Amino acid sequence: MAQQLEASFDVLVVGAGHAGTEAAVAAARLGARVGLVTSALETIGQMSCNPAIGGVAKGTVVREVDALGGIMGRATDLAMLQFRMLNRSKGAAVWAPRAQCDRGLYRRAVRRLLEEHPSLSTIQGTVARLLLDEGSGGVLGLETLEGRRFGAKAVVITTGTFLRGRIHIGTETRIAGGRAGEGSAVHLAEQLERAGLTVARFKTGTPPRIDGRSVAYSGLEEQLSEVDAFDYSWSHFWGTPRRHQSGTRHPEQLPCWISFLGEPGKAIISDNIGKSAMYGGAIGAQGPRYCPSVEDKIVKFPAAERHQIFLEPEGHDTAELYVNGMSTSLPAEVQLDVLRTIPGLEQVRMTRAGYAIEYDYFPPTQLDPALQVRAIRGLYFAGQINGTTGYEEAAGQGLVAGLNAARQVQDRPPIVLGRETSYIGVLVDDLVHRGVDEPYRLFTSRSEFRLTVRQDNALRRLSAIAADAGLYRGDEQVMVDRRLAAEDEALRLAEQVSISPAAASPLLQATQSSAIPHRMKVVELARRQGVDLRALFAAADVGQELPLDAVVTADLQIKYAGYFERERLAAEKMKRMGGFSLEESLPYAGMRSVSFEARQKLERVRPRTLAQAASIPGVSPSDLQNLVLEVERWRRVAATVVEPSS
Repeated sequence: MAQQLEASFDVLVVGAGHAGTEAAVAAARLGARVGLVTSALETIGQMSCNPAIGGVAKGTVVREVDALGGIMGRATDLAMLQFRMLNRSKGAAVWAPRAQCDRGLYRRAVRRLLEEHPSLSTIQGTVARLLLDEGSGGVLGLETLEGRRFGAKAVVITTGTFLRGRIHIGTETRIAGGRAGEGSAVHLAEQLERAGLTVARFKTGTPPRIDGRSVAYSGLEEQLSEVDAFDYSWSHFWGTPRRHQSGTRHPEQLPCWISFLGEPGKAIISDNIGKSAMYGGAIGAQGPRYCPSVEDKIVKFPAAERHQIFLEPEGHDTAELYVNGMSTSLPAEVQLDVLRTIPGLEQVRMTRAGYAIEYDYFPPTQLDPALQVRAIRGLYFAGQINGTTGYEEAAGQGLVAGLNAARQVQDRPPIVLGRETSYIGVLVDDLVHRGVDEPYRLFTSRSEFRLTVRQDNALRRLSAIAADAGLYRGDEQVMVDRRLAAEDEALRLAEQVSISPAAASPLLQATQSSAIPHRMKVVELARRQGVDLRALFAAADVGQELPLDAVVTADLQIKYAGYFERERLAAEKMKRMGGFSLEESLPYAGMRSVSFEARQKLERVRPRTLAQAASIPGVSPSDLQNLVLEVERWRRVAATVVEPSS
């Protein structure tokens, strides 16, 4: 086979969306020779649905990917045209950054960031099949439909919605495709199924796009950007940031607009519900519960008088707007009728119809915690192929899969992020140990450590892991150290600097906090809810040179110290449980002191540690206690077995 190969790589990545690009960069950062294979080089980094990055829990994942050397945060900063910090009213501990991006700028930024890595090559081609070792069953490379063959020691598949993807517009229009205008991948899906992997189907959807020049904005609510206060990536601190021709890091900011779908539009949808691909019977697959179609909203929430609609810009080089809140699979002519009932859109022109798409995914309990397919050595899955939804979830998985694929090639042990370290750790742990019965989306409620696993402290949590793994290049470690030192300096100033009653009085009055009778340390006042550490520093005339993120993190550390300590103790307990390993060959079926339900689930999942066993639904604390006793008993028996003499 060697003579037939066009080239050989350490790691091949199939697909160049958010999972694939992060997988390729992570592997390249470890020094691996990487080939990134995509059906069209022009669509590298394509934002298939809404050109937005971040949100609740998702924004934290973007900063975690960034802390681990990924590119999503850097590309977002270069393409950001509208920014909001969600949950401001709930306190900084649950703030959630969300950025609307210029679709074209984002795609170009991703490709430029990929090409910074000399060991990373991009290859245009549609993958037809994997090359497998007939003896071991492990991967040897892949072959494209064009007949090109490439060797590899590991392959990461990140095919998104392309595996046997089928687009639906109404009940009559069905198009084979992974997204509008691009074909689906059939041969690879069939090969994976023949290899014995369990396959299932999910669906997702996208709303129509409209011509912004046909919108009457005068009656709409304008939502302005807050971008001046935020960067996703730490790489800008004290470094030499990339800049646009305008001289700023971020492009010119644009507003979003808010309208609503009222009774006239709801009536049209109700009257045509049978023409919807989902409600008309054309689609039977499960869709994302937390990103419902507009048909779902009308059917499941009939009492709601109206549903909010966001008109979001697609970029500076187009007047096209994304109609967020109106994902649909109704016929195109019905979509246009509904759009024209929305205030401000009475004369709107629809540039693209919304659609639903069905696609294959492979239940992720078939993966180990490194995201390697248990049945095929060297094969890794990441993104929607694992039953997830969302750019950020895909990016987090891609980083984990690419990192561990490279480490396997280098004969290094995998890196598994714990639930106590990151939302990425929660995501991967949920997928491989709990599985999915609907498209998986991250929420803060999925984490047991959501006070200590925040968007502002991702670098503090993960930089040591990234450094130990070798994910930082050049002077990046120096930049990280300076960023973390700024947090330490903010805490030091708070603890050492005193503020006078006169200087503190205006701030305390504004926040309805009681006055102080004498000079006090800044840290004492910062413990008060509503009293901002930045404002205290300004009043005391110190710390103005410190970056905003560093001061926010210090402020949270001061205000929530007691809560953080409780979570720290819980995290330590989970680490201890993670240190109790579970052998692959444990006879769970015979462990009678463990409940029958727990035995069944342990037998199926086969967790590697007690912490992973604890995350499996249906495995109770008493089951865990009995499991420890059963495992220790099994080990004692195994140790007494004497090999027969030859």
